[in-house]
Amino acid sequence: MPPVYIKPENALRRAEELLALGTILSKAQAFEFLSEVFQSKRFKQTPIPTLEPIIVKYLDLCIELQRKSDAREALVQYKNAAQNTSVSSIERVLIHFIDAAEARLATAQEQAAKEVAALPAAPAKDENDDDDLPLQPTALLFDSFIDSAGDRERIEHRIVNPAQRFCWDAYEVSLDIAKSNDRLEVIYQTIAHRALKFCKAHNRKGDFRRLCEQRLRKDLANATKYGHQQHAVNLADPETLSRHLDTRFLQLETAVELELWQEAFRSVEDVHGLIAGKKGGKPSMMADYYHRLTQIFKAEGGKQTAVFHAAAWARYYQSAERAGSVSDKASALVLLSAIAVPLGDVETKQRLIALLNLPKMPTREALVSDAAAKHLRRVSPEVRQLYQIIEVDFQPLKAGKQLAPLIASLTDGYDAYLPALHDVVLSRLVQGLSRVYDTVSLDHILSLVKPFDNGPWATDMPALEKFLMTAARRGDINATVDHVAKTISFVAPPANLNRLADLAVCLHNAVQYLHPQPATARADAFAAAIAQAEEERKQTTYRRLIVQKRRELMEEANLRREKEEATARAERAKQAAEDAARREREAARQAEMDRLQRQIEATRRDEARKLAEQLAAKGALKVDISELQDDELDTSKIVALQVEHVAKEKRELSERLRIIGKRVDHLERAFRKEERPLLAQDYERQKEDDKKAHEQAQKAARELAIRQQADAKQLKARLARMMPDYLEARASVEATQQQEFEQARLAAQKKIAEEKEKFKADVLAKRRAERERCERARAEEEERRRAEEEEAAERERYASEQAEAEARAAAEVEQRQKEAAERAEAARAARAAEREADAEKIRLQMQREEEAAARRRAGAGAGAPALAPSASAGGAYRPPGAGGAYRPPGAGAVANGAAPPPTAVRPGGWRERQAAAAAGAGAGAASPATATPAPAAASPPAASPAADAQAPQTGGAWRRGGGAGGRGGMTRGGAPSARGGGSRW
Repeated sequence: MPPVYIKPENALRRAEELLALGTILSKAQAFEFLSEVFQSKRFKQTPIPTLEPIIVKYLDLCIELQRKSDAREALVQYKNAAQNTSVSSIERVLIHFIDAAEARLATAQEQAAKEVAALPAAPAKDENDDDDLPLQPTALLFDSFIDSAGDRERIEHRIVNPAQRFCWDAYEVSLDIAKSNDRLEVIYQTIAHRALKFCKAHNRKGDFRRLCEQRLRKDLANATKYGHQQHAVNLADPETLSRHLDTRFLQLETAVELELWQEAFRSVEDVHGLIAGKKGGKPSMMADYYHRLTQIFKAEGGKQTAVFHAAAWARYYQSAERAGSVSDKASALVLLSAIAVPLGDVETKQRLIALLNLPKMPTREALVSDAAAKHLRRVSPEVRQLYQIIEVDFQPLKAGKQLAPLIASLTDGYDAYLPALHDVVLSRLVQGLSRVYDTVSLDHILSLVKPFDNGPWATDMPALEKFLMTAARRGDINATVDHVAKTISFVAPPANLNRLADLAVCLHNAVQYLHPQPATARADAFAAAIAQAEEERKQTTYRRLIVQKRRELMEEANLRREKEEATARAERAKQAAEDAARREREAARQAEMDRLQRQIEATRRDEARKLAEQLAAKGALKVDISELQDDELDTSKIVALQVEHVAKEKRELSERLRIIGKRVDHLERAFRKEERPLLAQDYERQKEDDKKAHEQAQKAARELAIRQQADAKQLKARLARMMPDYLEARASVEATQQQEFEQARLAAQKKIAEEKEKFKADVLAKRRAERERCERARAEEEERRRAEEEEAAERERYASEQAEAEARAAAEVEQRQKEAAERAEAARAARAAEREADAEKIRLQMQREEEAAARRRAGAGAGAPALAPSASAGGAYRPPGAGGAYRPPGAGAVANGAAPPPTAVRPGGWRERQAAAAAGAGAGAASPATATPAPAAASPPAASPAADAQAPQTGGAWRRGGGAGGRGGMTRGGAPSARGGGSRW
């Protein structure tokens, strides 16, 4: 459903009624009512006089409700609707928008000032309080509970900042609406001026940068880029250019007051871009331009910009003199700025030269001479005497005494040039001393500038040294400073021409000192000197030839360069001739273009006159053509006059229609007032007429019902005569249909039986195929199971055969182990007998060496001789498969941690030794049961048949033949190991 159209007048009236309530909800509803007017499709067809109060009220609500985007959209739509018919209305609306935003800001500032004034004041200081002690009790207590500065900032942030922000948004929106349109150019510049003043008044540096960069420069660039479009800003128009220059000068002034020097320099470039190549600039405007340049160059400071500062003052005086606004101090400022330029050369800067509209780079000498020639008679006597002392007759020994009273008598307006003049005076002083003295002490220079001590030119030793070093680095003076002797030398040390020869002598002496050589004979020395002289002569001849060759090459190069210069001069002459010809062609082309332009202007005027005559003949233009000037005969202006005339007629027509409508309303009200007494009579007459009409309608309806009943009876009588024929035909049709139904039923039953038989045969065939498939699968499963059982039986048979083979192999291994154990026992008994015999032989010799025998006993466990008997059976030889690798005797006992058998004969008989051996064997036999099991633990050695027959208390059965390698023992479960041998835990 489309939205209901609301007339603008009704919407405005309803909004005013809602605003009269004064509530927030009523304001929001009023805003919505007015928004519907701008969203309507009939907005552009609404007359401008009707829309203007609506847009004004809507903008007031936008300001109050902080609706920036809605205000922008409304202004854009209103501009599109009114820019072709009423530009003044757009200007009034924009001015009202800015005024309302500024009024709201002023109200917010007044409210904030009242709230800040209502804050509690700081407590008065006691006379006894010490200001140097910040931690006073009253101050601490006050600062703890009251923070006036913080409250003031919060009040401004809460009240003033939103109003400032919206005011800036209002400027930005208004500039966006009025940009790039020559019909709104005046209001655009007015709003720009007010925005710049707003930035200056509220110190809005960030907003000022955005205004200059993102709005003014961008709009100017777009105006230059799209100047060919309709209603584009025409910068060639003197009035438009003057307005742009006024805005740029105000922008420059604001940047200088805000101390944004970079933005000020850009503003100067903007002004220069507008006035570059254009004539007829206002002298007052140019004077202001150069005055701003002096402030910028003065703020920049330094030697590089001082000369441009003086040149800007000179240009300012010329423009101000033409404008007739020369100040009293202008001449003195021009002369002082020229004198204050530091001595020495300055780097050429074409950009600054172009900003000053100078033909070439200004110099100090030219500026001083020009200023003296034009302004020396206009300045005060102090300034004139200052010029005479510094520039005309400068005496280094008297300058300080002469200048000190003059500097003290200068007024406050020249204070900015005193530091620069001080540097110039010091430079002149040092240069004058350099022409008379070679070396001067710094104390002497300080004595010359001592008269300045009580004034602004006071100079101490560090300041003087700093100035001298800076001047020497810049190239103002050619001197060297000796900081130790406190002197300055103006004479450069003479160049040592024999520097290389002196270096060679020093190096030769150093070599002779490090590597002395024997003295040679006098004849050898003479021969060497003669040879060296001959060599030097040859080198001299060679150098002479080289110099001659270089001279010839240089002459050839000079000839070639002269030839090239001649060719270049000829090319330049040719180029100059071509440039002259091109300029002549351009001049001729420009003259032709001017002629064509004049013809076009004449044709345009003729067409405009014809159009005006046609419109006047048709009555569409109510203007006397004879009164129009030639410059006013423009098609667009005539069309604008016609449009204005049509709009005026439309307004007059709407006014006449309004008057006629009002007259019709009054006439209708009079008619109704006159007919009010006749309404009762008319009502009675109407009742009688209605009664008669009702009776006639009832009578007609009754007659119609009687006729319809009679017709129905006649129709029933006719149909009753046809009833028998109908029943007979119906019975015949039913019989025929019953016969056809029986035939169709029999055919269907027959077909159903056939389909059943066919379906039954299919089902039986499928079942037979399924049974056959199941039988095949069962047979295959039986065959697979039978194969698996045969395979399992074969594996069991193979496993049993393998177990029997392993058992036979284990028995054979055990038999071999037993035989090896018996052979080892016999060998051990033989070795024991031999040891006893040998021990008896040496017993007498070893009685006094008992301690030595104990020491040898300790080493016998590691390296006993092969013939020494062992109490263990683990050292016997084992064939492959019956035990581990060969180990020396006694190794098994040592591996188990048991004590090795003694190798020396103890004191006493053989019975004592046999008892000791038996005791050692018993301890070794008990160790397997008590020691911690290990994978490589060997069984204890057997010392006697009784010990061999003794079974262990825990583990499996005891078996002989276990060696140190741990092969052939008991497993953890007590069963013999498959590898045979001793026992394994």
